[in-house]
Amino acid sequence: MTELLIVLSGWSIGMAVLLSVALVTAYGNQPWPLSAKAGGMVMLAGLAHTAWGNVGLAHLASDATPSARYAWVLFLQTLGFYLLVRGLLQPAAKAKYGLLVSAAIVLLAAVLAPPTLAIPMAMMIGTAFAMHLALLLYRLRATRRWFRIELPVVILFGLLGAVAAVASWLTPQWLAWSQFALVYSLQIAGAFLLVGWLLLAVPDLVTKTQEAVLTSYAQSTLGKVDVDHAAERLRQVFEDEHVYRDESLSLAKLAVLLELSSHQLSELLNARFGIGFSRYVRQHRVAAARRMLLDEPKASVLSVGLSVGFGSQSTFYVAFKDEVGVVPGEFRKRELGSAAG
Repeated sequence: MTELLIVLSGWSIGMAVLLSVALVTAYGNQPWPLSAKAGGMVMLAGLAHTAWGNVGLAHLASDATPSARYAWVLFLQTLGFYLLVRGLLQPAAKAKYGLLVSAAIVLLAAVLAPPTLAIPMAMMIGTAFAMHLALLLYRLRATRRWFRIELPVVILFGLLGAVAAVASWLTPQWLAWSQFALVYSLQIAGAFLLVGWLLLAVPDLVTKTQEAVLTSYAQSTLGKVDVDHAAERLRQVFEDEHVYRDESLSLAKLAVLLELSSHQLSELLNARFGIGFSRYVRQHRVAAARRMLLDEPKASVLSVGLSVGFGSQSTFYVAFKDEVGVVPGEFRKRELGSAAG
């Protein structure tokens, strides 16, 4: 069993490191609240520590109690998870007091929990947090079509926490510490696998979710804005200045160009075009790619995707097929073939 726990621990620690790097680099320019970024780092560090701690937990005597540090890390990683996800699902101003109360509850529970109950309490708090996050995510159903994927994932995290809580309640009276360590290590490794799959399935997950949050919570912010002028300026920066070629283009960056706030730009896109920021940018990138694929038949498909602003071949292929119905290479072959015929 020790060998399996070491393998699971290595996988989880490796994924924690990769996601930490992504949080700082790929997602570093996202307009997240500081609490969300800090929460993400705390969660990942905590999960890596717990995964490795489970290897030692497997050798704990049946009448022994895990170290106070092990339990404290569980509380902190639970809080980090909540800070990260709630920071994505609610505007910072609206979530401020709720986050403070949540942090106080977690820290108070960590201090007051008896050693024998600390692990189950941390797990149950995590389950309660996951259920609350699922409710917040459900609120976005009208503006975020991908919630059908994300909502089950959050609910699954809550169920995993509940299973771990039950297992910890049964340890060490009915389960050995080694059995609990294996159950929890499998859950941590599975959760990392699930998150990795989710980020691959929806590469712009964070951006789309933030757009949905802005649309769902915002009241009208266009009262003093010349909407026609703003819409014309938006057209200019895309069609004349080709701003979509900027791979790092974000809602916040585009809002600065248009001299609007992020809320105003989000509302403008939804009110005038019935579309979100990500979809608007994607449509322009795909339209430019379609032209380039036909005008420059010798250019590689990858170079076309990168030149119009996509960050990788995979995101280019997914976006192109979603908009056009076929992958770029097939589109080029079909269109140039029909033109030759």
